[in-house]
Amino acid sequence: MDTAHTAQFNRTDSIGFQEDLECGPSPSTDLVLRTAQEQFLVSPQEETRLWIKNAEGSFERLCNTRVTVLDAALQTGQVVIMETRNKDGTWPSAQLPAMSSASEEDEDFQGQPGICGLTNLGNTCFMNSALQCLSNVPQLTNYFLKNRYLEELNFCNPLGMKGEIAEAYADLVKQAWSGHHRSIVPHVFKTKVGHFASQFLGYQQHDSQELLSFLLDGLHEDLNRVKKKEYVELCDAAGRPDQEVAREAWQNHRRRNDSVIVDTFHGLFKSTVVCPDCGNVSVTFDPFCYLSVPLPVTHKRVMEVFFVSMDPRRKPEQHRLVVPKRGKISDLCVALAKHTGVSPERMMVADVFSHRFYKIYQLEESLSSILDRDDIFIYEVSGRAAIGENSREDVVLPIYLRERTPARDYNNSYYGLMLFGHPLLVSVPRDRLSWDALYHILLYRLSRYVTRPSSDDEDDGDEKDLEDKDNLPKPGHVAGGSSQDPGPEQAGPSSGVAGGSRAPVDNSPGPSHWPQRARRKHLFTLQTVNSNGTSDRSTFNEDTHGVSFSSQPYIAIDWEPEMKKRYYDEVEAEGYVKHDCVGYVLKKAPVRLQECIELFTTTETLEKENPWYCPNCKQHQLATKKLDLWMLPETLIIHLKRFSYTKFSREKLDTLVEFPIRDLDFSKFVIKPQNESAPELYKYDLIAVSNHYGGLRDGHYTTFACNKDSGQWHYFDDNSVSPVTENQIESKAAYVLFYQRQDVARRLQPQPSLSDPPASPACGTPANFEFMDIN
Repeated sequence: MDTAHTAQFNRTDSIGFQEDLECGPSPSTDLVLRTAQEQFLVSPQEETRLWIKNAEGSFERLCNTRVTVLDAALQTGQVVIMETRNKDGTWPSAQLPAMSSASEEDEDFQGQPGICGLTNLGNTCFMNSALQCLSNVPQLTNYFLKNRYLEELNFCNPLGMKGEIAEAYADLVKQAWSGHHRSIVPHVFKTKVGHFASQFLGYQQHDSQELLSFLLDGLHEDLNRVKKKEYVELCDAAGRPDQEVAREAWQNHRRRNDSVIVDTFHGLFKSTVVCPDCGNVSVTFDPFCYLSVPLPVTHKRVMEVFFVSMDPRRKPEQHRLVVPKRGKISDLCVALAKHTGVSPERMMVADVFSHRFYKIYQLEESLSSILDRDDIFIYEVSGRAAIGENSREDVVLPIYLRERTPARDYNNSYYGLMLFGHPLLVSVPRDRLSWDALYHILLYRLSRYVTRPSSDDEDDGDEKDLEDKDNLPKPGHVAGGSSQDPGPEQAGPSSGVAGGSRAPVDNSPGPSHWPQRARRKHLFTLQTVNSNGTSDRSTFNEDTHGVSFSSQPYIAIDWEPEMKKRYYDEVEAEGYVKHDCVGYVLKKAPVRLQECIELFTTTETLEKENPWYCPNCKQHQLATKKLDLWMLPETLIIHLKRFSYTKFSREKLDTLVEFPIRDLDFSKFVIKPQNESAPELYKYDLIAVSNHYGGLRDGHYTTFACNKDSGQWHYFDDNSVSPVTENQIESKAAYVLFYQRQDVARRLQPQPSLSDPPASPACGTPANFEFMDIN
C-alpha cells in the first residue's frame, strides 16, 4: 500500500478480462489489470482482486471487471488497489478477525491438502457437512483450484447472486486445499448464504440436504455460461421415440443452463404420467441434480405402555406392544388384551404428564397423536363405566393425589397443594356415589401402598375428634358418612376389584348420628377439582347424601404431610413390574440402497394435494406417475429420505441402508439404450457421505469423505478431522451419499495438489513453490 504507480487510460479501455460472445475471450483488452500486473511484477496466472478507494477513504470491491473504465465510474485520480491471494488461500484484505475465514495457525504449518476442519459457528454443523462433501468432489474442486471459475463468473444473471456465492465458496476451497490450515472459520460464507437465502439467517438448526440444494443452484447460476437465457417451450413426447425426445429435452436444458454444476451433477429423468379416466399418456424428460430416494417404511410401530389393573394388589405392568403405525387407540387396547387377558372394552388410555392426565383418549382417535416420549397408562375399568356418559351404570372418576404444603397454604386454596404420584381412573356406580363410599373405594384401591390406621391410631383420632368436633369435615369435599352408603355386596363391584374381591365399606350412619367414640380417623380428604388438579367449585354440586356432577368430574385426594409420611409408602407406590414382552425388540432389517432406488422408480398415484391436469379431460386428475433414470451425471448425489412428514405422523427413519463403497451398478436402472462396450459408464464409487445423528427436533451432522489426492477416508466433525477405515463408513446415520462415475475417476487420476507446479513452464511458476510427496 506504500507503493503506488500512476497510469493513464482511455474511458473505453477494459478493466479486466473481457469475453466477447462471438469471438470468445479477448485477454488483450484487459488493459487496467494487465498494466497493474506489469507494474507490480505479478504473474498473469496469479489470482488477483481489484478494490476502489472512494472519497471517504473506505474501499469497495470491484467485483465485475468485465466492464470499461467508463462503466466502472472511475474518475481521474481514482486510487485502484490490486491484491493477490496468499499461499494459504486467504486474501490480505481479510485482516479483521470477524471477517477472517482462517483460524489462528502457525504460518509454517503444512498438512495434507483437503484435510481441514470447519469451525461450528453455532448450529452450523449442517453447513459444514454439506461443504465438506462438496469440497471432496474432485472435478469441482479442481475447477476452483485451477481458477477456471474466474473466466465464467456471471455477474449479470438475474437468477444468480452476482458471483458472490461462487467467490465465497472458492475462498473456502482454496483455504481448505492449501494445506496451511488445520481448520478454518466459514464466517464470510455463512454471511453470504444468509444474505441470499433468508431461511439460513441466524443460527437455527437446518437440513444439510437443503443447504446443499441451495448451494448447487447458487453456484450454477453464478457460473452459468449462458449470459442471456432464451425462451424454450417444453414439448411432450406426442408419440415420438424416447431417444429423440430425450435429446431435445437435454439440448433445451443446456441452452439455458451451462455450467460446471450441470457438467458434474445434472442427469435426466423420464417421467410417465397416465390419466386414470381417459388413459392419456404424457411422457416428458426432466433434468435433475440429485436423487431423493424413499426408504421402505414398516407399517408397524412399537409402543411402551403401563397397564394398571383394577386389582390393587397388582403393581402396574410395563408392556411393549406392536401396533399398526396408522392404527387407532382401539388397536392399542387389542394388543394389550393379548398380554393381560382383559377385554379391550374394559380399558381406558390416558397420557400422564406431571402427575395429571394430559389427555384421556377415545377409542377412535389415531395413534399418531401419541409420541414415543409420552407416558401412556392404560387402566382397567368396569365394563359398564365411561367418563361423562349418563347412559352408563358406572362413572369413571379421574383421581389425583395432592399433598398440602403448610408454608404455601392460603385459606385451603389450591396454591398450598402439590400434585404427586400417579393418577388413577376408578369406576364407581352412579346410583351409589357418595363421599363416604368413594373414600372407602379409594382407600381399597390404594391399599397396596397406603397403610390402614391401627386401633391405637383410631383411638388417638377419636380423642382428637372429641376435642375438635367443631372441625368435622363438611359434606361435599371432605370424606364423611351417609345413610345411603352401599353395603358390602354392593361395594365390591363398584370398587373395581377383579376376581370377586370386595372393597371394605363403612356402614355407619351419617356424621350427625355418629357416636363420638365410633368415628374412624380419615387418612385424607376429597376435593372436586378441574383437569389440571386445581380447585374448581363450578364442576360439582355439594350434597349431604351424594355427589352430583355438572361436567366431567375430577377428584383430588388431599393428604396432610404428617399423614402422608406416616401411612403412604412412596417407594411401593412407584413400583412396577416388567412384562416379558418388554424384552421384545422390533427388528428393523437393513435395506439395500438398490431397494430404495427401485422404490423410487415404482409407479405411484398422485395425492389429492398434487393432482395432474389432463389436457384431454380438461381437469385435474389423480394420475399415476412413474420416474425412470435416462441419463446419469458424473457425480451422483443420492438423498436418503429419512425424515418422513405425512398427515398422520412425523418421524425420522433410522433404518440401516447398506450401500456399496465401490461398484454401485446402475445398469439395470438406466432405461436408455446402453453402450455395452463401456460398463464403467454405469458403475459408481463412493466419495463422500453426509451423516445425521439424532431425531427430528435436534441432531448433529458430520461427514465421511475420501481425499482425492491420497485416496484416504477421513471423518469430518466440524473442526475435528480424523482418518477412518472403509468399514466404519456405513451406519444408520448416512443421509446424503456422493458417488463418482468410474470413468471420471480414471480420467482425473493422478490429481495434482494445489502446491504442485503447473504442467507448462509458460505459466510463470514462482521460485518459492514448494513440492510435497502425496504418497
